[in-house]
Amino acid sequence: MTGQFDYIAYYDLDHTILKGNSATHVVEEARKRGVMTPPQYRHAIYLSILYKLKIGDPARMINRMLSWLRGLKLDAVYALCDEIFAEKLIHTIRPEILQSLHNHRKKGGAVVLLSSATTPICEPVSRHLKLDDLICTQLQSVNGVLTGKTSGNLVYGKEKKHRLLLHCKEHGFDPGKAYYYGDSHTDIHVMKAVGFPVAVSPDKELLRMANSNHWPILVRDR
Repeated sequence: MTGQFDYIAYYDLDHTILKGNSATHVVEEARKRGVMTPPQYRHAIYLSILYKLKIGDPARMINRMLSWLRGLKLDAVYALCDEIFAEKLIHTIRPEILQSLHNHRKKGGAVVLLSSATTPICEPVSRHLKLDDLICTQLQSVNGVLTGKTSGNLVYGKEKKHRLLLHCKEHGFDPGKAYYYGDSHTDIHVMKAVGFPVAVSPDKELLRMANSNHWPILVRDR
């Protein structure tokens, strides 16, 4: 991360920068192309339902959702995600987020993507928006072939807070002057760690938290 900045603003990806969930597009396209087998697709849908119904450990669910990547070449997954971004995801970027990025840059703020989504999905978004840095979940690979597991911890829940605080420390930013834009109640740890949390299309739990804590709400569309 280069440049002189007065403060920093972090943005989540799914339902925040994007109007929907990036993984849904990836899974659907992988199914259509035969990259994901029918049993793998059914398993992904099953885990997605459990996640939405809050049955089981959410972080474990997300990790299990990555198992379909086992045996795929890392370069091929990057290429697939680049195409999906160019064809679909680019059209789901919220105009309110584009304006927010512009406002922060104008005021001397750094803008960074902080998401539990994986690198192949996050990198094209970060490049397109010309973000100053990227913090996301890394995929484990051996000799260019994916293992279906993460390299390091999933950037989710308390780990997201840890990564934000570490990033602030490494680059000399005060978390008390930082912004975080997120959509989910699972972001509560990171939102409480910054001076300026902002809810974007919040789920019911986060909406309740935002109202009780008087946090601004950028978009209401759930």
